[in-house]
Amino acid sequence: MRSKIISAIGAGALFLVLGCGTTSGTRTMTSIEREAVDVPARFEAPAGVDSSGKACKSPLTDPRNGTKIILKTSFSEGMGDYVVPAGMYGVGDRELLRINCATGEVVGVVRR
Repeated sequence: MRSKIISAIGAGALFLVLGCGTTSGTRTMTSIEREAVDVPARFEAPAGVDSSGKACKSPLTDPRNGTKIILKTSFSEGMGDYVVPAGMYGVGDRELLRINCATGEVVGVVRR
């Protein structure tokens, strides 16, 4: 009887461990919904931050007016989805602004 209980506990523990795996890195990029509006030619990385390479930086700044956007998700393809202030760049409440992290250029508006 005792061995059956121990086996059941072991099987339950194994199930819990396997069921609690992470999904980090498996999120895929959603497709572009539409073009953004009134965007700068490129967003700029913070002063003193190395902006070379394709790694996404945060926050990025609109050099025209100082508006800051915050990285929500980055992708291995060198793209990042950023949260923007309400009403900016044609991005709605449930949307993000996709940026090419190597260049700072806007790719488009995507669903959250």
